[in-house]
Amino acid sequence: MPDDRFSRQTRFAPFGARGQENAGRATVAVVGLGGLGSWIAEHLARAGVGTLRLIDRDVVEESNLPRQGLYVDEDARRARPKAEAAAERLAAIGGPTRLEPLVRELTRRSADALLGPADLVVDGLDAFAPRFLVNDWCRARRKPWVYGGALAGTGSVLLIAEGGPCLRCLFPGADGLLGGETCETAGVFSPLTAAIGALEAGEALRWLAGDRRPARLLQVEPWDGRLVALDPGGPSPDCPVCAGRSYPALERDDDEATTKLCGRDTVQVAPESGGKALDLDALVKRWEGLGTVERTRFLARLQLGKGDGDLVVTVFDDGRALVRGTTSVERARATYARYVGH
Repeated sequence: MPDDRFSRQTRFAPFGARGQENAGRATVAVVGLGGLGSWIAEHLARAGVGTLRLIDRDVVEESNLPRQGLYVDEDARRARPKAEAAAERLAAIGGPTRLEPLVRELTRRSADALLGPADLVVDGLDAFAPRFLVNDWCRARRKPWVYGGALAGTGSVLLIAEGGPCLRCLFPGADGLLGGETCETAGVFSPLTAAIGALEAGEALRWLAGDRRPARLLQVEPWDGRLVALDPGGPSPDCPVCAGRSYPALERDDDEATTKLCGRDTVQVAPESGGKALDLDALVKRWEGLGTVERTRFLARLQLGKGDGDLVVTVFDDGRALVRGTTSVERARATYARYVGH
């Protein structure tokens, strides 16, 4: 590696050589590799973070391409797992960062395995329910994490660590489920995702470098040219996590076995309980003669013909399946039972 690869950022005095050393020893988990996470991952890889755990359950679609870095048309055409495609592009950048692509869904059952090795967690998610899971898990394990959100033309960023407020302090009573607009209904200004991703990466690097100043809530509106830093205050005395030391997202048994993917003609079906890895090679053999079959490192895919409704069933080795071509939960479950098993 050239001696001057990181010379420009080490010459920035607040980061310096010590910050580079700290970052180079750190493991960071990026949860979600879409509009935010793809930019976060690229910034952290280019900055020389030691290990990046790239966690995403989904595949690339054409509608992702205007706002999600790292991906290209070919990824969407092949419906490649985002974690796989992101790791491939980041590896091409070079540098010392070790990449760990994980085509997995974050649930309360999988959180320890996915997030446990990380020194810091960074939010690339697109919904509040999994963010509250990250919040509760990190608070319970006393790990810092960076929250980021982007909707329409407004985004926000907050580094959440001991001594400051958590996400439940900022959104009291939400309990992980917020109503209102989503990116499917309100849209999102594409440069906003890049801006929020960059700010999240910046907060992560600041923390890794050893800067422990009080948290600041950053709010950005690039369309109107506004960026403000607000004092989020301290932990709320009414917060169940910070004051009550309870962790709702970790304590209730409410993992969804079937989920409609927002704004898409796709339903996710998952095993009702965690178990051993699925043998995808054996599954592919069972599918012979049923349709067009594809097997890659991370998945097996069966494209059915018109007689079966032109459905596409993508199965991962954790037993999850994406059933494309329907919005019916019942039909997706029936398809899963028929072609994957109970």
